[in-house]
Amino acid sequence: MKITFQKALLVLMISSTTLGATNQLDFSSLVDEFMDESNVLKKTINLSGKQRMLTQYMSKLVIQIQLNVQKKESAVKLKELASLYDTTLKAFKNGDSKMGISKATNKEVLAQIIKIEKEWQEFSLHIENIAKGKDNGKSFKYIMSKNEELLKLSNGLVEAYESSNTSSNYLEKSRLRVVNVAGRQRMLTQKMTKEKLLLLRGDKSFSPKLLKTIKLFDDSLKALIKGDVGQHITKATNEKIAKQLNVVSKMWSELKPLYEKEKNSAKEMAVIISKNTLLLKEMNTMVQLSETEVEY
Repeated sequence: MKITFQKALLVLMISSTTLGATNQLDFSSLVDEFMDESNVLKKTINLSGKQRMLTQYMSKLVIQIQLNVQKKESAVKLKELASLYDTTLKAFKNGDSKMGISKATNKEVLAQIIKIEKEWQEFSLHIENIAKGKDNGKSFKYIMSKNEELLKLSNGLVEAYESSNTSSNYLEKSRLRVVNVAGRQRMLTQKMTKEKLLLLRGDKSFSPKLLKTIKLFDDSLKALIKGDVGQHITKATNEKIAKQLNVVSKMWSELKPLYEKEKNSAKEMAVIISKNTLLLKEMNTMVQLSETEVEY
């Protein structure tokens, strides 16, 4: 049976720490169990990372509705995303076999879920008002003032899941970091579009925030491609992953100048509005590969 380089390292690691305890231990079984736990954690980090993205995607749609940009479609999508966020949040707390999420037992994870639930309770009501066209302006203001707090709490859950990893194996820690950072890229596609739309509304205070978001996306993409020792990210050598990162990179090279431009034409804004979700889609494919591919 073919054994991957990563699995071979794990066999050596486990066998060296258990040698002498028993010479009849099934090392392969131990490694399989270890990797199953790792796969569950990668899945959970992926999905909790997706929650980060949803906070910004919903906020972006709220602005589009307010600006009368694809208003009907945005309202329908907003309702769909709110339902997904709610369902996933409940799955983290109670477990959901269909989603591949185990019931939360880690103390820090549970504490973070409770914080998110509290924030989400009122946030979701305002989202519902906007989706139903019942906002008198108060719900819009609430979402604009609170969406980054929900983002911060959602990010805290990702970090809590990543920190719950008890493995000291560098490759294992590196892969979890990759899933986290790649997942964060999904969120940044929506955050920078939200900030661009707020600038379109005339709120110039978002200009430095937008530039910061653009830089983080750009720097993180380079790290995912070339590796970054400081972030515990190895260079992408997997053919599928490297190819997908190239797809993202090419799309980003087209969109980056439009996001950076101080004043965009109507045609350029139309490109941003139509292609930001395509960039999100391609980045999501990259996240799925980073979760499921054996080697990075």
